[in-house]
Amino acid sequence: MIKPIHSVVLIPLLMLTGAAPLMAAGIPVLPYVEVFVAADGPLSLLCAPDGSGRPMTQAFNSVGQPVDGTITMILYDATPPWGSPVAFFPKEDIWLTDVNGSLALCPAGSIPDENTDINGMTSWTGALFVGGYVDPVEGNQLAVMVNGWISEGAYVPDFRINSADLNGDLVVNLSDVALFAMDYFGPYSYIRDLHWDGSVNLSDLAELARAFGTHCP
Repeated sequence: MIKPIHSVVLIPLLMLTGAAPLMAAGIPVLPYVEVFVAADGPLSLLCAPDGSGRPMTQAFNSVGQPVDGTITMILYDATPPWGSPVAFFPKEDIWLTDVNGSLALCPAGSIPDENTDINGMTSWTGALFVGGYVDPVEGNQLAVMVNGWISEGAYVPDFRINSADLNGDLVVNLSDVALFAMDYFGPYSYIRDLHWDGSVNLSDLAELARAFGTHCP
């Protein structure tokens, strides 16, 4: 059974690029979203630009154990309970993003598995094609975006993302190795804690080596 994130509040999507995109998609100007995560946070997902990171169903908990981090959303055409679910909305117009711009997306790198179903629902279960990171400790959060609109209330506050592409240029190369080396013997950094367990150690180096050379498809 899917558990709702405790802090989720249904509020209007804020328009980032003007009203035209959502009107063109055939849904009202003020849709609402509701977001759920399968497991309680905090969670962390290890990614790579070529999608060879971990699937959502194998996210890490805070001690490095795999847990189901599947994210599910419901898209409504107005505030529930009066709003109706928006069925069959194209997945290409829905994606995960962050508020600070530290997450780098390959083309279609964070779209959900399918179009919304008859109940307006879709999910993310697989790996993401991304670089960079999302760290709520830095005031950044993961969020669902629909047609260039981002939902103020649909953030995932206990969901982190990091990648072997440490600098977010969508390729894992020697630049990322140099960044990793800077923190290996220094203060703790979540960005380099690729096998998330609260410390930067050889298990993280192994993840970096595994992803070396990867880039967007």
